Amino acid sequence: MNTRHSFVVVSSRDDHIRWLQSALADLGDVVVADTEGLERILQIIDVTGSPLVFVDVNHQQLAQQTSIIEGLLTVKSLISVVAMSKSDDSELVLAVMRAGARDFIMPGEDKGQVTSLVRRLGEDAPRAQQGRKPSKMIALANARPDGDTVMLALHMALAATELEPKRKTLLLDLGIPQGDALLYLGVKSSYSFVDAVRSMRRLDETLIESAFAEHYSGLRILDMGKDASGVNEITSADIFVLLGTLRTYFPNIIVNLGGLPESEFLDVLLRHADQTLLIAEQSVPSVQQNMALLQRIGAHKLTVGPTTLVVDRYYHKLVPTAEVIAKGFGIPLEATLPPCGLARLNVINSGLSMFETAPNEPYCARVRKLVQHLFGEADNPAAATDTGLMAYWQRLKLLLAHEV
Repeated sequence: MNTRHSFVVVSSRDDHIRWLQSALADLGDVVVADTEGLERILQIIDVTGSPLVFVDVNHQQLAQQTSIIEGLLTVKSLISVVAMSKSDDSELVLAVMRAGARDFIMPGEDKGQVTSLVRRLGEDAPRAQQGRKPSKMIALANARPDGDTVMLALHMALAATELEPKRKTLLLDLGIPQGDALLYLGVKSSYSFVDAVRSMRRLDETLIESAFAEHYSGLRILDMGKDASGVNEITSADIFVLLGTLRTYFPNIIVNLGGLPESEFLDVLLRHADQTLLIAEQSVPSVQQNMALLQRIGAHKLTVGPTTLVVDRYYHKLVPTAEVIAKGFGIPLEATLPPCGLARLNVINSGLSMFETAPNEPYCARVRKLVQHLFGEADNPAAATDTGLMAYWQRLKLLLAHEV
């Protein structure tokens, strides 16, 4: 396999999951099915486009586990199922092979053998099983919580709605401070991201039309809500499934992740984005903290799309320049945005976007140009791949330089 994939594992054993994640770290992401219900597992497979499913088996639950294998292959005849267990008892191995498993592995064995097995099965996997994203999702990340990241996110979302009014745009405002997008635009909502996770089974166009907050431009907005404590109950699989479902309804998705602390929640959202904009200012704290965020992404070996830099509140006559910051980060410079302090304050207090209150501000033109560039190239996968590879090698060189 030449590209990374998501691999689904059906297991309740943390030690087996960690071993599998370590073994497959260079090939893709391991998504844990947080239930042994067949419907839920199939839902996760659909969203991730996983060509391969690992099922943990044991003697105590063998009948249920072989039933899951049979059910998976009945519905998804083209996927490969690999059984895994600490026991290599011949009766257990024979049972899972009869159920349709392509192979059997033992957690703790040589990781190279597992990698070879996955590569071999992946080469046999039909292209139809490989994940395809029906929409483009742009994430905005900033190590520091402030109102400027959400300011950019909401104006990008409005610009995308303006650019392609027939293509639905969704703004996921998941950053800190919470709920600023709705406040800035004067929109009220009682339905949140956590609510969407909880009602995932009935999430359809009707629910979206009735429950998702809507700006009069047509933009839909989903935020964390007033009580974000429910986010602790959300699993990685929940996020994968929800985002995959939202992609089927919204061709354009912009996600504000500004100020989120280090967490699996942040990691999954970054991995799911097609491109990440790192938002930084010219200040030393902003540069240092966002550098640390990039290094953490590299250290954790997160598979993220192309990452580019936006320098906000930029003053051309001050140092460091945007080019110097981008070079230090080791990522391409995407854009610079002017301060426009009074215009931003007016947005915060008026409930109207800058496109309405100050349409001639340079900020408006820069944001529209940025959106045109990002979403205008959505159908050019070759260009996106080249940019992603370049950004990856630049980040890698930066991290190696810091280790020396």
